[in-house]
Amino acid sequence: MSKLFNQQSYVENGQFSGGTSVTLLSGNAFMTASVVYGGLYVGQTGNVTLKTIDGSILTFVSASGFIPGLVTAVSSSTTAGSIIGLL
Repeated sequence: MSKLFNQQSYVENGQFSGGTSVTLLSGNAFMTASVVYGGLYVGQTGNVTLKTIDGSILTFVSASGFIPGLVTAVSSSTTAGSIIGLL
């Protein structure tokens, strides 16, 4: 396995092409969301309720840092903050 380095010699992960701030959704918008994140980064600890690509709804208690998985939506009942969806 080889590592990728950018011009500043930082190790890069070619699996992700960027990220975006996650909008918390409720109701029908939560159930029908079509975006697919390759995981989440949680900057402020709290509970995270999300929907996966297979329709499962999961709640991570006291989540912080990286949450792997194919995520399609994050619920407005989420108490964590500063959530980035990895693309």
